[in-house]
Amino acid sequence: MLGKLRGQITPLLRKIGEVLSFLPLTSNQFTFLAVILAVVAAYFLATQQFLWGALFVSIASIWDLLDGSFARAKGDNSLFGNYWDAMVDKLVETCFYFGLAVIFPLHAFLAYSFTMLVSYAKPRVALVIEADNHDWPAIGERIDRLLLVVIGLFAAGLGSYFGFWSPLLIIKIMLTAVIAITGLGFIQRIFYAKQLIEKAKKEGKVLPYLRDKDNRNNH
Repeated sequence: MLGKLRGQITPLLRKIGEVLSFLPLTSNQFTFLAVILAVVAAYFLATQQFLWGALFVSIASIWDLLDGSFARAKGDNSLFGNYWDAMVDKLVETCFYFGLAVIFPLHAFLAYSFTMLVSYAKPRVALVIEADNHDWPAIGERIDRLLLVVIGLFAAGLGSYFGFWSPLLIIKIMLTAVIAITGLGFIQRIFYAKQLIEKAKKEGKVLPYLRDKDNRNNH
């Protein structure tokens, strides 16, 4: 849902990518640094240092947004880089939930599970029909989840520091909210995939191996 905002901040990301292009790294190495930052974030989450955790979750997430701009500035774009970026996205989120699982294993497990499900629902349709990477109308996208996590972590950190509220209660609420939006988003994506598949059948855009199989079944 908030993923639509990415187009508005793309010019800023490109400028930052150009500034960082002096680093002696390939674009794939630059992308992988987000995993290292995420591991540090996981440590702070597991040890309930939520302000530091929020900081490193934010840095790792922003770093991950910059890799495309960095690659363009370096002239190092590649098809594998596009694939590698998607894999690192999942590694980064895995680290975050691994750290939170030390505190609330069941909540973190469910949040992680629905996160993977809502992510998988989109690329899986490409094994049935010809599909591109356009935005799908569903909540629980990566930016939705990460923004919710960052806000929850900062709130928990401030609660711990000032004693305003229970930081663990805030973390539990945050994880519950992630479960809710990703669960709903997963259902939304299933229905949207069904619409795309029905449309593709009418337009003859089902993948050939399934089209041939469907024709055989109809004879």
